[in-house]
Order: sequence, then C-alpha cells, then structure tokens
Amino acid sequence: MTRPLVIAHRGYSAVAPENTLAAFEAALRAGADLLEIDVRLDADGVPVVLHDARLDRTSDTTGDVEDRAGEEVRAADAGAWFAPAFAGQRVPTLREVVGVVARFPAAGLLVEFKGAWTAGTAAGAVAELRAAGVAGRSIVQSFERSTVQALRDVAPDVRRALLVLHPGNPVAWEELEQSFREVAQDPFTALSTPTGVARARAERDVAELGVVAVNPYVAGLVASPHVVAEYHAAGVATYPYTVDEPRVWADLLRNRVDGIITNDPGRLRGFLDAREVRSSQDEALEDRQQLTVAATRQGRPAPRLAPV
Repeated sequence: MTRPLVIAHRGYSAVAPENTLAAFEAALRAGADLLEIDVRLDADGVPVVLHDARLDRTSDTTGDVEDRAGEEVRAADAGAWFAPAFAGQRVPTLREVVGVVARFPAAGLLVEFKGAWTAGTAAGAVAELRAAGVAGRSIVQSFERSTVQALRDVAPDVRRALLVLHPGNPVAWEELEQSFREVAQDPFTALSTPTGVARARAERDVAELGVVAVNPYVAGLVASPHVVAEYHAAGVATYPYTVDEPRVWADLLRNRVDGIITNDPGRLRGFLDAREVRSSQDEALEDRQQLTVAATRQGRPAPRLAPV
C-alpha cells in the first residue's frame, strides 16, 4: 500500500497557534508532506494566511481582514491566545509562508483559497508560489467552484482540488448539523452516499475543473467507505479533513485514502511509521513460516531463525 500523505492542518496546530510561522515550521520539522493553509486578501490586496474572515478568534485585533490594511493585520498578535510562549507570532503573508516551505525540498503546500476569487485576484497568490519555487509541489483548492475555475484559468499547470462538505449531492453545513440532531442514534446515516454518486460528481469535477483531488469532510467517508474507491475510479485522489483520532486513521488507511489532513502531523507520522514496522514484522514472520513448511515437506529440520 502506498503511504498516504501527512497533511498538517493550518500547520502543527495541535502544538502551536494555527496558521503561524511557528506552526508551519513545527509541522515541517515533524515530517509533514504538505502544509494545509488558508489564504485571504487584506485591504491592500496582499495574500495573508488566516482561516477566519475576521481577526477576532486568533489574534488580539478585531475586524474583517479585507477591511484592514496590511500594516494593521501584521501588527496583530496571533500567538498569545494559544499560549504565552507564542506571544508575538504574527498573521503571516503568503510570501513568508512559501519562504519557509522553500527550505524543505520534500514538502509542499495545500492552499485553500477562502471565499470567491477571480483569475485577477488569484494571480498574485499563484505568483508567490512560483517565485518561491514551490508551485510544482503544491495543490490549490477551494470550496467555491468559481474559485477553482479561476485558478484553472490563471494557472492551468498548478494542481487543483475541490473541497466538499459531503461526497454526494451538495448539502449546506446547517443541513448536516440538523441531520446529526435528527439521527442521534446513528449520526453517520445522514452522511451516507449512494453507490455511484461520488464517482459521477468527481468525473464532472475532473471534466469541468481539471481537479486532481476531491477532499471531503471525513464523516462522509466513514459513513460510506466505498466513496474512496469511487474517487479513484474517477481518476482523483482524496485527502479527507480534519482527522486526529488513530481509530479513524486506521479506517481511512484500510480504505486507501491518499492523504490525511490532521492537526497533529507528528503523531500521524509516528502512527504511519509504527504501522510500517508492524507490516515488516508480519512479512518476516510469513517468510519464516514458509521456510519452515518447505523444510518440513522436504524432510529437513526447520531452519533456526532469529526471532522477529
């Protein structure tokens, strides 16, 4: 089985404030294959890395990012809310983030463009990826089909992905929450996808948007594991979000997902390493058993082998 990508959700956000240089550096040093980051424009039209439309939750400043000049955005403290040790961390520009990634040749970016972007507004952000030499090892994505279309038009050579809440027919987040409440005894029933639907949608996404991956909310894959095979049949990879539990990692690996988006990339990397060790031990044990059987059939004593 091909080892899935370890994708750090907003950096190593389990141990450092999300979408900060500290979180990105930590994730890369922990062995993340891709950094999942969120990009927005400030009032000066500069791409900055921040998940929310407002600064309130993850900084000591309030207000919408798009209404704040770059100088104001970068004056905000984006680390103290997480822990005193991170006081002074800033909302980074995309240029700063790609500069960090450029120092790790084995890593890349999974860049989520938040909201609606045009080819004109997206061009500057893509130019930052190119200037740092990381465009070829990155993927750009969005929940907005129009944004993915804009990215296709402005950068057809850069890989694209579509984010979805659900592998089946489009559904709003509010509807998902209502479904969870209504089926409390079996919460994943509301998220199941009939056979064939995910493949048909993904084939349309490939034809219209040229995507290489479709990335759903993980509950949809837990509810309908067959979706992974349908995505592969449609020619796309899948990187579900956001998964921090080893039990769910194991389920996703059995169904052969191509990557896992997690807040804890170091732990996921260790989990994958441990599985590889176990797999090697199992193979060694199987080889030993085969040698013993062969020797017995030939009337020879079983070989004395070192313990696995």
